[in-house]
Amino acid sequence: MSSFLRQLGDTRKTIADEYVQWTEAVKAGNVDALVGMYTNDATVLPEEQEAVSGKEAIRAFYANWLSRGKLIDQKFENINSMQEGDLLIDSTKFSGALSKDGKEVAFKGKRLVVWKKEFQGSWKILRDTWNKSSVE
Repeated sequence: MSSFLRQLGDTRKTIADEYVQWTEAVKAGNVDALVGMYTNDATVLPEEQEAVSGKEAIRAFYANWLSRGKLIDQKFENINSMQEGDLLIDSTKFSGALSKDGKEVAFKGKRLVVWKKEFQGSWKILRDTWNKSSVE
């Protein structure tokens, strides 16, 4: 296997682990852990809402977003990824369930994330956008 393919495979594993950490932070309602996954100049482009940029705006967004229901579980499935230097563009499908008003509500959708490799070697989210798909 070429070193490039090995590196991309290692990066995909790291990013998959980051999605697990993101899910666990949402399930725990841990806004600090979520904000820590983003770069200082990150932008979040949430569905049906205005874009938010910078860690403080992202903190306020997630504090409000987490109050809408409790995540029960969420899974991510890679559609495709492309790495160019210290940037990785990642397309995923997601599905899961949340508890809202005492009822379990299923959801699914698509997400596009631009990850940036930081100077110390960790991957952080630079751009993040998602939207729902119909649940059948």
